[in-house]
Amino acid sequence: MSATLDELRRPQEATAAPQPNVSRMASVGRTVSQAASPHPHPHHRRRAVVIAEGDLFDAALVALVEGAGYGATLVEPAQIHALRNPAVLLVRSTGMLALVQRAPMLRNVRVVFLGDGVAGRDHIRIAPRSPGAESTLRQALTAIMGPPEPSTPPAPENRVRVTEREREILQTYTLGSTLRETSQTHQIAESTVREHYRRVVRRYEEAGRPIGNKAQLLLEFMADGWVRP
Repeated sequence: MSATLDELRRPQEATAAPQPNVSRMASVGRTVSQAASPHPHPHHRRRAVVIAEGDLFDAALVALVEGAGYGATLVEPAQIHALRNPAVLLVRSTGMLALVQRAPMLRNVRVVFLGDGVAGRDHIRIAPRSPGAESTLRQALTAIMGPPEPSTPPAPENRVRVTEREREILQTYTLGSTLRETSQTHQIAESTVREHYRRVVRRYEEAGRPIGNKAQLLLEFMADGWVRP
């Protein structure tokens, strides 16, 4: 059963439309591009927000959204409270769906749930393994956000995805702060700073862009647009 564009435009109706094909998502899982802060700049179009699950498909879903011509931001669950007026939220598990639905500040934000389960009346559901799922996702984005901007550039093939929280912490660290100063600035343990650093460095290594120290990470961040020169 597929959802029509009219059905996607009706917030009160649920859809049981096809969902993004898993093999397609896996094939673009390493295709990543720059994400903006969850606080959008006034001159920028509102963005789609992907709630991170911490796996390969986070980047895959962001790549699908950007491939459709829309801006996308990857946000960790702990940062949901910091979101301000996103265009649409994309979630992939019932746990994240419940978390988003409990957030008062997101009550009026449209939600696309890419997972199996019973369709709800307050979100669009797209089953990930159904045929035509990618097309249905594009229809949903168009219905919610309007037509894509023709001028939107394609995402670079080798850009490495980081979450907003990772960007905040590692920007502080790579711009010259010590581990202790970074941990104090963000009120986290030094071991947490190290873990963020190691996790992001590992992603760069997997993308064929090895990092030897935090100065090199800063250069890669600047190349990917995470830190402005």
